[in-house]
Amino acid sequence: MRMIAITCLLLAVSLCAVSPRIAVSSDTLKIDPEQVTVSGMSAGAQMAHQLHIAYPEVFSGAALLAGGPFGCAEGSLATAMARCMAKVDEKLPVEQFVAGANAAAQAGELGDLALLGNDPVWVFHGTLDSIVAAEQSEATVDLYKGLGVENIRYVNDIEAAHTFPTLDNGNACDVVASPFVSACNYDAAGESLQFLYGDLKTPASELETELKEVALANAPAAGLLETAFVFAPAACSDGEKACKAQMVLHGCNQSSAQVGTDMIRQSGYLQWAEANDIVLAFPQVAVGATNPYACWDWWGYTGEAYRWRDGAQMKVLSDWMLQLEGRPVSSMD
Repeated sequence: MRMIAITCLLLAVSLCAVSPRIAVSSDTLKIDPEQVTVSGMSAGAQMAHQLHIAYPEVFSGAALLAGGPFGCAEGSLATAMARCMAKVDEKLPVEQFVAGANAAAQAGELGDLALLGNDPVWVFHGTLDSIVAAEQSEATVDLYKGLGVENIRYVNDIEAAHTFPTLDNGNACDVVASPFVSACNYDAAGESLQFLYGDLKTPASELETELKEVALANAPAAGLLETAFVFAPAACSDGEKACKAQMVLHGCNQSSAQVGTDMIRQSGYLQWAEANDIVLAFPQVAVGATNPYACWDWWGYTGEAYRWRDGAQMKVLSDWMLQLEGRPVSSMD
């Protein structure tokens, strides 16, 4: 039992206006610590993958869209670009990545990987994706299998480009353009949430819950925006039942600094969360000189510890989830 939660698109996008800042504190919510998951697209998938492996006592499942295997970049942007995005001539050394993860866990740099065994993992790769090769997602599936995870669903038969697929929101499905959400007649948010949590109620047609902007502690030092977004249905703060929760990580060029809340609102996550009492946490990456596309750190721009438990972004995100749950951050040190 758990204790009581680049893939750069390399495309220039027009900056969209961010919604007005709301002065709201990160209040403690009623969250079931056994039902906290993480998801992400592209660079967000890489980061979600890192968080799941580094903090398996916090995150009990993962949904990854168009991301590669843990440790692929080995702390190098050149390596990340050369072998962790496009199709490579030689098969990725998954056995090496598995061995490295196990060694890091033994050294205390990752969590107890045995906790991953029963976790659900949902992996998606669009057949029209020309930014990240399918071999990357396949290697991610193989890595999880190498770590003893059996409950994996790999979706690789949807005609979608390098974009977040929805039923009918966003661009055409073969288009890769801001905010990188596309109408593909496929509900990635709903499909992934139902795989991670089981049968869910039909998504809400209207939202009663407000998307709130909250302060995120220690974010700027980790290359993140000082505020993040939280979607918390009323039952998750004043109800008797503890809610599910998911941290959702955007891809490159999808930060609120670039697209406002378009990705969040168009993806479909909010409607599913409203109907099923799921807390959603949306941290955001800052645009910077060393990170102009606002990608999550999966190659080391925040330091050598980027993928370990004490990595700058890893610590901020895991601490935030624990704080939302009302669990002591010190228990994770």
